[in-house]
Amino acid sequence: FAVVDAVHGEGPRDPSRTARELCEASASQSPGLRLDGLLLVRSPAGEGDCRMEIYNSDGSRPEACGNGLRCVARFARERGLGRSDLVRVETDAGLRRVQLAREHDRIVAARATMGVPRLDGLEVELETPLGSVSATLIDMGNPHCVIFVPDVREAPVGELGPILERHPRFPQRTNVEFVTPRARTAGRRGRIAARVWERGVGETTACGTGACAAAVAAALSGRSELPTDVELPGGVLEVSWDGRGEVELAGPCEELGAGEWRERPVP
Repeated sequence: FAVVDAVHGEGPRDPSRTARELCEASASQSPGLRLDGLLLVRSPAGEGDCRMEIYNSDGSRPEACGNGLRCVARFARERGLGRSDLVRVETDAGLRRVQLAREHDRIVAARATMGVPRLDGLEVELETPLGSVSATLIDMGNPHCVIFVPDVREAPVGELGPILERHPRFPQRTNVEFVTPRARTAGRRGRIAARVWERGVGETTACGTGACAAAVAAALSGRSELPTDVELPGGVLEVSWDGRGEVELAGPCEELGAGEWRERPVP
């Protein structure tokens, strides 16, 4: 993500356009570090330490972003917006609490509350041009369509993902998770592998809300235990849930660099 301080300085005049331009530029200049979106850190409107605005690479506005949430919490704390390592971030999906973790006094990871998941359908049959698909529908503040597959490495993410994203069942579009349960790890932790077709982005190397939706769907269908390690192309995230309250998401957050972006004049 590109993270912009819109508290101490002026944010972009047209964030949707800026998100598209930044992500397009990153894809052409550094394909290995392609940006998935733009995160604006703004002054809080309520009891939070800051407020997060999210813009996907296509300029659209998702309601929630688990990986972005950890990045924003670190960014805010390091710029004096949080009074402690427990940072409260306002999002379009509600207030989220993020506990930062340090090594040698450097922030390296975070554990975030992600809200209470809502089951919108278990083993729902969706008709597509590629055939019928059985899906579990989970709302994590944003919509998710979870599909269990024999081998996530061979899943037709690029073909089926965009079809399901714009399926008539989802008038606001949806994120799509392709999930394969793995053997349990030591201590009876669950373990699943996932690839995500993200609404407004395409296939992404990691998706925090997608990891949560995949873990919840796997637990509800008896395919995995909780807490669950979710293996994504970009790394491993840990999802915890007691079956009633808020889901918690834990994973690393790392600064890759800093710089300036000059907005092109609006035509």
